Amino acid sequence: MDTPIFISISLEQFRQLLKETIREVLLEGGSPKQSTPEILNVQQAADFLKLKLNTLYEKTSRKQIPHFKKGNRLYFHLSELENWVKQGKVKTHKEIESEALTLTFNNNLRKVA
Repeated sequence: MDTPIFISISLEQFRQLLKETIREVLLEGGSPKQSTPEILNVQQAADFLKLKLNTLYEKTSRKQIPHFKKGNRLYFHLSELENWVKQGKVKTHKEIESEALTLTFNNNLRKVA
């Protein structure tokens, strides 16, 4: 049997310890990604993307989303769907300004050369 330990910690330290412990317990059950198969059917893909089936079918017919067919069935690679979602990242003002400065600087270097 474990020997009880009594220590004095602040309320904030206790909260942080509790958060870390809860996080560890939740991770022991496995992350949701681990329980999701790599190859998804239409329903699984719709659930993963939080889209209605009709919307998913529309996106596949317009070739707006990565998918493949085997016979009359649609399938999706989980990793491709994750990448597709990540490609929709909206840039921050700082990222846009940085890109603009880089392009301006590069254009000025070409003019000088």
